[in-house]
Amino acid sequence: MRGSRARERQASEATQKRAEADARQQRRAFIQAVDEIATGLGEIEPRAKATIERSVAALGIAPAQALKAEVDAIQAAGGMPTVDGSRKRTPGGIYLLLLKQRMNEAGQKEQLKQILGK
Repeated sequence: MRGSRARERQASEATQKRAEADARQQRRAFIQAVDEIATGLGEIEPRAKATIERSVAALGIAPAQALKAEVDAIQAAGGMPTVDGSRKRTPGGIYLLLLKQRMNEAGQKEQLKQILGK
């Protein structure tokens, strides 16, 4: 009896350690993705990085990176003008515009408000 309880406890502890290691790895991947996106967009201010972090949390890492790739493609094609056409949008501005469009189209207005901190 005692041996089986000890094995069960060890198995339970091993499972818990694996789960904790997986959670740490996911957190590292999340932080790395946020940093890469923010750096790629030229966003260094804490408030802007926090908005990007919330967008990655809401969208997921892969969709957020795909959105960033779309921003890169727009920038490579000459950028995107502002509404009044007086200047080009910043990469961060393009990212937010595309994010807003996608979330509004998907009917996720409440989630968008959380991302934007409103």
